[in-house]
Amino acid sequence: MTTHAPQQPETDERLAACIDSLFDNGWQPADLVHLARQHTTQRQARLVASAIAHHARRTDAPHRAPHHWVQQLVDIGVFDPAADRVVGGHAGFTAKWANTERIHPDDVQAAVLQVDQLLRLAPRIAVLLTPPRLWTATNRGLSSEPVASTADAKVLRTVRALLAQAEGTDFEAEAETFTAKAQEMMTRHSIDAAMLAVDAHAAGAVGGAGITSRRVHIENPYAPEKATFLSMLAEVNGVRCVWSDWCGFATLMGFPVDLQLTELLFTSLLVQAAQSSAQAVSKDPRRKAPTFKRAFLVSFANRIAERLEEAGRAGRSDAEATYGSALAPVLANRATAVEAAYTAAFPNVKPMRSRSYDAAGWWAGRAAADHADIGASTPLPGAR
Repeated sequence: MTTHAPQQPETDERLAACIDSLFDNGWQPADLVHLARQHTTQRQARLVASAIAHHARRTDAPHRAPHHWVQQLVDIGVFDPAADRVVGGHAGFTAKWANTERIHPDDVQAAVLQVDQLLRLAPRIAVLLTPPRLWTATNRGLSSEPVASTADAKVLRTVRALLAQAEGTDFEAEAETFTAKAQEMMTRHSIDAAMLAVDAHAAGAVGGAGITSRRVHIENPYAPEKATFLSMLAEVNGVRCVWSDWCGFATLMGFPVDLQLTELLFTSLLVQAAQSSAQAVSKDPRRKAPTFKRAFLVSFANRIAERLEEAGRAGRSDAEATYGSALAPVLANRATAVEAAYTAAFPNVKPMRSRSYDAAGWWAGRAAADHADIGASTPLPGAR
């Protein structure tokens, strides 16, 4: 079956104009594909990816964009770094998409219009990467955020290994040990990095240098509850978190090592939460209701955050023995710098509305969190 997108090349031009505008208004490639998946279909998300490929081809994005932007092009499948070429995005990309997806001619117009309307609804958001209109002739030598040191890379490899062990074990006590140990290790590493930064500058004058932001795309179902989970993990690690419900992503702001830990923990603990929830449901089919699962996830997150804070205190106590009275003002300066950057970037942010949760789900989630692997050396008191 051959299909034809309506009014070629006008359709391509209209979508291309939307992409240009959105990229200038803070959106990045992965953000737009995620938005399309949230509000339309996988098929229409591939049309958005095709429009992004068209933009990458027109602007020579692989050789001009920030490296994190280029990595997003790889992740959404529109740039092949091995061949150094953009995949798709040629003139007539809408018609090509319709033919590839084998869409009935009568349905093409509506599908394209829905994507066009969605893109036009997308609001202006914070600019986290240099937008295309400000790209230079080449991205050679550019870096989207501070480069991790050899020590950073070594610690992160260890943390990832601990979290992978946490996800892979069937024993809750083991999972708990691995995850808390990861938190304790990263807390100490974050403190060491802060003290090194003070040594590199005037004493206590780190200020906001090094603070960065990144977006975390959160998938349905239960996206608001997952965002609450992420926010709790962020707070434990000195990171601020802003949830954009319609966009389907959270923005994290803080120092790079703290952002990395927060994301790593979030990914790992979501896996553990899903496994624990599935086990709870298998024991009682009445627990399949969404109300139970939402309550389970938020309660799991709440208790995990409490336990991670305990693990973090262990890391800070260890650091105090090393740095003495010099540590407290440095940590206070970092917290103040993050808060100031957050307030400047998001002056009109509102707290998420609280809601009531299913009691059975709440207590089941809390019990599961008491046994989750957070990397601590021993299970917490009260865990069974």
